[in-house]
Amino acid sequence: MNRKIVTKLIAIAAWIAVIAIAYGTLTHVGFMYSIYFKLAPILMGPEMRTYAHFEHVLAFALLGALFAHAYPHKLLLVCCVVLGGAVLLELAQTMTPDRHGTMVDALEKMAGGAAGILFARITHRLWFAKDKSS
Repeated sequence: MNRKIVTKLIAIAAWIAVIAIAYGTLTHVGFMYSIYFKLAPILMGPEMRTYAHFEHVLAFALLGALFAHAYPHKLLLVCCVVLGGAVLLELAQTMTPDRHGTMVDALEKMAGGAAGILFARITHRLWFAKDKSS
């Protein structure tokens, strides 16, 4: 498949992921509990708080990787969207009646986002190094 088409599809997936994460962060807390109770048996029943930590890191790692692959030459934009988005969503969460944003949650999301960005940058460079050597 053409590289430009793949990049556009990844960019679309990245923006859809932002929307999904924002919805999950700002929606009624019961929605997130229902997801947890459906996934808990599959994930060997982790404690709710452990699941939340894991979910924060994983969601933003995926988001960071998607944005870094979609916009490989715009690192500042990627960092602003992913890391700034983590902070803004936590701040917005404090304005909802049944949720609360915390500094720990924001740091978890930022760490996950940074790991995803770093992973994508490394794989992107390795991919292009492989292309140049062939």
